[in-house]
Amino acid sequence: MKRNKNIIVIALLLMTMLFSACDKHLNIEPQQSIDDKKVYTNEAGIVNALSGAYSILAGPDFFAGTSVFHSDLIANSNNSTIGWIGTFNGYKQMNNKSLDPTEATIATKWTSAYEAINILNNCLANLDSIKDVDVKRSVYGQARFLRGVFYFELVRFYALPYGFDPSKLGVPIVTNPVLDLSKITYPSRSSISDVYTFVLNDLTAAKDSLEVGGANTNGGLASSTNASAFLVRVYMSMSDWANAAIEATNVIDVFGASALNVTPRLCYDNIAYTFEDVFMIRQNLVSNAGNSNNGVGTFYASLPGFGRGDAYVRAGHLALYEATDLRGGLMDNPYAKTAADINEMYYWGVGTNAGRRMTVKFAKFDAYVNVIRLAEMYLSRAEANFNNSSAIGDTPMNDINVIRARANATLLVGAPTLAEIKTEWVKEMCFEGHALGNLKRWKGSTIAPSTSPWAGQSIPWNDGRLVLPIPQREMDVNSNLVQNDAYIH
Repeated sequence: MKRNKNIIVIALLLMTMLFSACDKHLNIEPQQSIDDKKVYTNEAGIVNALSGAYSILAGPDFFAGTSVFHSDLIANSNNSTIGWIGTFNGYKQMNNKSLDPTEATIATKWTSAYEAINILNNCLANLDSIKDVDVKRSVYGQARFLRGVFYFELVRFYALPYGFDPSKLGVPIVTNPVLDLSKITYPSRSSISDVYTFVLNDLTAAKDSLEVGGANTNGGLASSTNASAFLVRVYMSMSDWANAAIEATNVIDVFGASALNVTPRLCYDNIAYTFEDVFMIRQNLVSNAGNSNNGVGTFYASLPGFGRGDAYVRAGHLALYEATDLRGGLMDNPYAKTAADINEMYYWGVGTNAGRRMTVKFAKFDAYVNVIRLAEMYLSRAEANFNNSSAIGDTPMNDINVIRARANATLLVGAPTLAEIKTEWVKEMCFEGHALGNLKRWKGSTIAPSTSPWAGQSIPWNDGRLVLPIPQREMDVNSNLVQNDAYIH
């Protein structure tokens, strides 16, 4: 009998979970305190634990916060895209490319990732506690998906780029579950190549185990299509252009050719899924990372009661857009109170640090946070096919024109150059956490600003100063760890 589709809705950040497999419904209220030695002994406990890993991914240490902002600040070249006026010293150091191993957000990203990985290792080790075969299969796929994503986040921030030398040090690979503190191990760092292989294996296993589907297929949780989308990111980082184009095509084919939102503005500040949302972080009025000190909206918003306006958009960035391009509109509304009052992609800030150009992409603190949009898949496929001299799925010109048509920009009439594809990336995906990955994939460089110890220096893509240091507190307790070269003094 054909297996019915599992619909699994685990509301993130301590919301009620609903796990549904076939005709069987299991409602679980997340607990404030859980005996870890008991939680993995039954289906309800394992599903509840899995929701904890999702909550970490949805928090300010990852896609609703520093995974976006760390990338944008470290890649920011001489303040040409972002103007940084925040007061947090750690973020100033990132903009200056002078990172400190004791900086708090660098440490919490690392520890939060390994906390989640341990949860997922325990879920995988105790799958036999789940009797329903469909539930077991779904939990297996989701756990492999999440673990692969966490390891990819770790290796892309704490290690040199794959394209430089994959034999260099990556991050520790931990697969043994730990419930007893006395059983904690202190592993050394695996190679970048080994970490990428591990990530590919996890995401491929997830892809093969989960349901295929478009936006909100699994109520915001992992689907096979989500795994394909993250595989695109991994393959792009490896310059494996053919596989990147194949996986991007898999995602595009599921969503359909007309799945992009009608205008760019409709992609952001939403409290529900839109047509082109491949993977999102769900938030609500009560539970949201966007309103925390490290929440992405806190940095990028300047509205009454929301946002510090730490980072504003430079005029040079807006100059990239032609006059008709809907992605470059700048709104001046001194009476704006909320995101609903802003109908352009940029606005003059009216809250903290007012009077500066701000992006509207994170202007609503309780909105869902975009992680992967369908537009990214078109851009990835265009770049991959260009570099591969292929037309897997479609041509680079057609893919770029899909993006440009939605933005009301002039359509290409011939094959794009690589420079045109790169510019399209910047115009479409700016301020969404792609800047550092793009810089490294394109083997570019960034210029340190005047406030940096390296003021005016051009720092190339494979320089250790563009890599996060291993947190000092990890170095202090684990003698098997080796610090990144740029931070050995």
